Amino acid sequence: MVEYLDIVNDDDEVIGRDTRKNVHDNYQIHRGVHALVVSQSGDILIQRRSMQKDYYPGYLDMSVGAQVTSGETYEEAGRRELMEELGCHTGPLVFLADYDAYSVRQREKRRIFIHRCDGPFSPNPDEVHSLKFVSIDDVRKLLRTEQFTEGFRRSLAIYLAHLGLPIEGDPAYGEIVNH
Repeated sequence: MVEYLDIVNDDDEVIGRDTRKNVHDNYQIHRGVHALVVSQSGDILIQRRSMQKDYYPGYLDMSVGAQVTSGETYEEAGRRELMEELGCHTGPLVFLADYDAYSVRQREKRRIFIHRCDGPFSPNPDEVHSLKFVSIDDVRKLLRTEQFTEGFRRSLAIYLAHLGLPIEGDPAYGEIVNH
């Protein structure tokens, strides 16, 4: 099945539409979403991406991440992916921040949401190899020894800033922009 994405300008206004492959191949700006699942105790859910993923196979990543398909809102994409990737029940998605996730691979307007949930989860094995809740201190340790996606590092830095926690000037978190 061919996936279509909206092409947007720097102001996040839709200016066109094309296939996911063409949007990425032509380095066009499009939309993406991260949903950070946080337990009642404050731990965050991280996933190890499936080895079948086309980008960052086997890397540790945000609880949920997705491209926003054509005609879909950021929130609709977040809810869709919570269900598709985690089998997660519905509940509120709380807006955290928007930022420009521009890299050598893609140019994406990204919105981050927080979703409070302790599970249960039914991860999709085509998307997710494994899941686990970890404390922020443990995430800080894992950042020094494990491979995380660039997007996770940037979204985590924004989340830590939101909590008022120091990022400690650690380049492991990536650059924070437009939040």
